[in-house]
Amino acid sequence: MQLKNDRGLGSGEWRLGDEGDEGDKGVWRDYKKASYTPNAQCPMPNAPCPIPITRVILVRHGQSTYNAQKRYQGSCDDSVLTEKGHSDAYQTGIALRGTELDAIYTSPLRRVQETTVEILEGMEVEEKKRIFTSSHLKEIDIPQWQGLTYKYVQEHFAADYRCWNERPHEFQMAEPQPARELRRGGVAVATSVQQCFPVLDLYDRAQQFWQEILPRHVGKTILIVSHSGTIRALISTAIAMKCQQYNVLQQSNCGISILNFPTPGEQQGQLEAMNITTHLSEVIPKLKNGKQGLRLLVVPATGTAPHLIHQLAERLQTVPIDFSLSSDLDSSQQNAEQLLKYHPTAVQLQVLRQDFPAIWQQNLLSKRAVVPSNEIDLSRPTTGLVVACPSIIENMLTHVLDTSPQYLQLIPDTLSVIYYPLKNPFPVLQAMNIT
Repeated sequence: MQLKNDRGLGSGEWRLGDEGDEGDKGVWRDYKKASYTPNAQCPMPNAPCPIPITRVILVRHGQSTYNAQKRYQGSCDDSVLTEKGHSDAYQTGIALRGTELDAIYTSPLRRVQETTVEILEGMEVEEKKRIFTSSHLKEIDIPQWQGLTYKYVQEHFAADYRCWNERPHEFQMAEPQPARELRRGGVAVATSVQQCFPVLDLYDRAQQFWQEILPRHVGKTILIVSHSGTIRALISTAIAMKCQQYNVLQQSNCGISILNFPTPGEQQGQLEAMNITTHLSEVIPKLKNGKQGLRLLVVPATGTAPHLIHQLAERLQTVPIDFSLSSDLDSSQQNAEQLLKYHPTAVQLQVLRQDFPAIWQQNLLSKRAVVPSNEIDLSRPTTGLVVACPSIIENMLTHVLDTSPQYLQLIPDTLSVIYYPLKNPFPVLQAMNIT
């Protein structure tokens, strides 16, 4: 296939030539078929809607050279995609194949531009597509850390790094102001240095992006290809999450998320899927912050779709599961037993209270902070399965995200993953609504 664009990847028209066969759409089609939400009337990307729901698909760029080297990238443009990054981006395009897009918006940075090219090749787009670059979609600006390794920052900027993890809304960094030309020699120099608030600035950019873009595509589907921090800010501002929760959402390379905006003219959306990586042959997203801690696999089971529970059981057979929590007041225990089909040694616990996940979660958060790290030495996280009715799981997720249930489109009989890092103050939602 040849990419054809006289003006380059950016504003203007983009088309692909020499399209091949349709190929395998299995992963994404299955996901769309499983989609269900009580809060919206049009869960399918290509289905006719009685109301003009705007659907936004968000994809993080593929693995970059800085990702592989464990370096902070920020808004610098020094890194490009690795071979794996190119391959994963192409697979993401295959997963999205058949999805009708009104427009594509991308960051201007090279790693995103290269990802977009691969996605379009994988999608085998037949008609012209309008692709726009937006500076609002650049990654968070952290000038002092860009290019430095994670380890170096943790060791040499310990206090700042702690603030970045624990109080991201207060995190600040010195930033040179725009340069000016001196009269002699024409040498550009920085006039002064000022303090910036990277996370707050990023959230402002995200809100400005929504204000500009949503009115242009009412009732349509658009694709956004951007960066981890930027996508987290876009999701957060759309579902009323505070910037204090910046580190709560995981975004994996080429992970797919979906937001629906049911009310024209409003920036408040509903999160239908978050960080789906099954199209990359991952059962669940890989951990980013070490392997010490607790990981919960949460399933909102209805008891009315045994075939979906069977599919999840097959998917989870290679994931180590140490224990399960379920209620004996409904069908949760039966579903838990089916999900543990390949985990005979998992300890199964039943509870009487319907609000057991919330209470257990609160106790976990309060006690975890005082556990000495030298008392736990795990090569992998302790993993538990939590099975409960959808309303209980929904409350659990809204507690993690510190938002309202109205902003979540929880799909029954799917899988969401919450990780509690041992040394971090916040839980991390790794994925939501894996089918």
